[in-house]
Amino acid sequence: MKRAEPRSHTKRSTRHLNDPAHNLQIDSAERDRRVLDLYEQLLEIEQRLIPTGLHVFGRAAGADDCADLLYMIASFDRPEAGVRALPDLVAEGLSLGSYEVLSAESRQSDARLRAREYVEMLAREAITRLLRDGADEAAAWLEQAAHVERAESRPVFVLLERVRTQLRRNQELDQFVRALRGEYIEPGPGADLVQNPSVLPTGRNTHAVNPYNVPSDSAYRRAEPLVKQLLARHHAEHGRFPAAMALVLWGLDNIKTQGEGVAQALWLLGVRPVRDRMNRVTDVEPIPLEQLQRPRIDVVLTVSGIFRDLFGATMNLLDRAVRAVAQLNEPPELNYVRRNISAQMTEARCTFDEAALRVFSNAPGNYGTNVNFMVLDSQWEHDGALADLFITRKCFAYGRGRDGVTLEGREARASLGRALAVVEATYQNIDSFEIGITDVDHYFEYLGGISKAVEQRAQTRPAIYLSDALAREAKVRTLDETIRLETRTKTLNPKWYEGMLRHGFRGVAEIESHVTNTFGWSATTGAVDDWVYDEVARTFVFDEAMLERLSQLNPHSARTLVGRLLEAEGRGFWTTDESLIARLREILNELEDQIEGVA
Repeated sequence: MKRAEPRSHTKRSTRHLNDPAHNLQIDSAERDRRVLDLYEQLLEIEQRLIPTGLHVFGRAAGADDCADLLYMIASFDRPEAGVRALPDLVAEGLSLGSYEVLSAESRQSDARLRAREYVEMLAREAITRLLRDGADEAAAWLEQAAHVERAESRPVFVLLERVRTQLRRNQELDQFVRALRGEYIEPGPGADLVQNPSVLPTGRNTHAVNPYNVPSDSAYRRAEPLVKQLLARHHAEHGRFPAAMALVLWGLDNIKTQGEGVAQALWLLGVRPVRDRMNRVTDVEPIPLEQLQRPRIDVVLTVSGIFRDLFGATMNLLDRAVRAVAQLNEPPELNYVRRNISAQMTEARCTFDEAALRVFSNAPGNYGTNVNFMVLDSQWEHDGALADLFITRKCFAYGRGRDGVTLEGREARASLGRALAVVEATYQNIDSFEIGITDVDHYFEYLGGISKAVEQRAQTRPAIYLSDALAREAKVRTLDETIRLETRTKTLNPKWYEGMLRHGFRGVAEIESHVTNTFGWSATTGAVDDWVYDEVARTFVFDEAMLERLSQLNPHSARTLVGRLLEAEGRGFWTTDESLIARLREILNELEDQIEGVA
């Protein structure tokens, strides 16, 4: 894992900001704010942690390239291990105060930005010395450089040294053979390495979590600031809180985060979990409005088939939370759940139980939305087909009615349609540094699918948000911003695609998959800028040397990549010069001839 790093360093220049020819007349304070904001974006791109190759089963990770990964691991407090975040220790040692405050102030002050960069430089240098000289030497150096006592920093370096050692080990093949023999495999947690370093070493039998403990106390605490940020951003951009939000919940993600996505849904509703003596979540209780300081947000929850199978009790909890909030005696302008359900009961002349349905998944035994297959196979003629397919696959309600009867996947297409008609924003939490929204097709299948369904039912495109819950500063981004970030840090980043090309045939397939998944976001949300396709074509197709490499390593994936660009233009997702499209058609024909042995 390495930092993305842009191709060239961009200076913090103020060129053109007060140039009459560019019609930009702004005062110096606004100019400085814009420059700092731009520089912050460049830092975000540069410091983004990305994989620089595929994992090869049975092969240990390259320990020589782990400095950036170790820095990210060291950026978090780990109270269970008695470890404090390294940037915090450095900032305090330099008498700069809290690193969190310093980071926030660096967006407004050039001096604080330089101080933050100095803190991060010292922390990275300490890790470099750890890799070269060991934990004791790194702690001694940091004491001299930043006045951090060795007793404070040594636990961090010991943890990082252990991670480095375990990265060098790989027992996957041995454990695989043991599993085939029916022998015992040691269990271990499943999570992102940065979030939980105890996932190492690999090759263990991943265990899940107790569904009755979801969400955990820590997951519920982590969810609060992220939900506040999410709602604050929507309010700043739209002038109001969303009347309802559609959330995507996945099973494996909630296993890894101990239910952080579930906790976010509870915070939106304005309720907290109630636990029994065995720490099981048995109920919810409302947070008083005077404490919440905002309206309760209505939520529509579409959950994966794996979530449905693993978290049945949690689905009942979420259903119970919605019903409890809907029955609170509160003003409708402060309780959007009550307001929306009352309106649906009046307009559709349905019962409370029907109007309150908010937890939806596949029919029992079924999985996925199939939106990804329809997109990948180019089997849709109009946007409505994608929305209809999503609703058809995900319109099965779960929960429990007033009469106590459990709904085990009862078809409720009309109820889902009514709930989506008032949704103004869709959202999904990203829980891993390794898997992003263009790495796999499931993100556009679910978040893209629900967004397209909302667009069809509400007759307007919803605001679409994602969050990096694992970053040091959890950040909410729009889908458009996230696609741009992933395109710059992965798809168009030489560090990323050259790392993939080292794997030959499979690496080319990964590059094509990224382009295809980007196309999937165009199909479901229209959130991909023209420049993305422009640069993909320039980097992988119009560069003759690169095209030759791709076509020699994997001509089928190379052909699919070119074909996907042509489809993007043909469906109106990409506007470009006709001459470029003509050249793409020529290249496609040449690749097809190569595959068929004609050339």
